[in-house]
Parts: sequence; structure tokens; C-alpha cells
Amino acid sequence: MDDNFNAAILKRLDICVALLLQSLERDGARLSRREQIRTLDSLGLRPIEIANILGKTQTYVNKELAGIRKRR
Repeated sequence: MDDNFNAAILKRLDICVALLLQSLERDGARLSRREQIRTLDSLGLRPIEIANILGKTQTYVNKELAGIRKRR
């Protein structure tokens, strides 16, 4: 398949994941950005993939992951 086609599909899948993640709730409240990052990390996504899905920088995601791991 064409690389542009694959990139378009990947972008749409990222959008779907982001929308589903935003709709998740815990105890009646939406997940915080940190909880969203924790969830995606637990599913095996790399920081760059998480950053792309959430529309954040990889640096931001790495900082949040360091804070999450530090608290464990």
C-alpha cells in the first residue's frame, strides 16, 4: 500500500483512540491527562505514540511518565 494512505489511516486511528480515551471516566469524572498517559503506557504505546495521540510533545509525555514511575 501507499505510504500516504498508511499515514492517513494511522492519523484517523490516533483520532479514534484520543476520542475514546477522552470519553473514559473513573468514579464519574473524566481521566486526567496523567491518567490518560498511564493508560496508554500500560497498553504498550511508546512515548512518541502517546504524544501524537494526545497532541502533546514527547518531552511532556516523558516528564509525566517519569512522575508516574517515581510514584510507584
